[in-house]
Amino acid sequence: MSNGKEAPRRARRADQVSLSRALRLSVPAEARPAPVNRRDWLRQRKEALQAERAAARQRRNLLRAEILSAAQDIAREERTAARLESERLKAEAKAERTYAREDERAAARFERGQAKRTASKGKTLAREKSKLVSYADLLRMGK
Repeated sequence: MSNGKEAPRRARRADQVSLSRALRLSVPAEARPAPVNRRDWLRQRKEALQAERAAARQRRNLLRAEILSAAQDIAREERTAARLESERLKAEAKAERTYAREDERAAARFERGQAKRTASKGKTLAREKSKLVSYADLLRMGK
């Protein structure tokens, strides 16, 4: 007796399932709100998560590459700045040596010039001493 009651109920249920499945399958996959069964839904969800992980991994790799590139640029700029600074310091040291050498030459030239004048004054005095006249000669010249 129970078998007789279950048969029509089972048939009705089978018709409902087949109708709902047919309806769901009639809609394209992109437009479906959910997959046909749980296994498909889990598979789709797993694929979506894997795609998201891959995209996140790719974004991380891109960011890492950008950071490394920026660090290399900074290191290159620092090396360039250090080289320019060392060149500037070398040029300043060379200029200082040149100026010091020129100052030494000018001082030597000045001292040589000063020494000549001092010597000539001495010679002049010596000549004048030999030219001194006696008092008697001076009186005679006066007359």
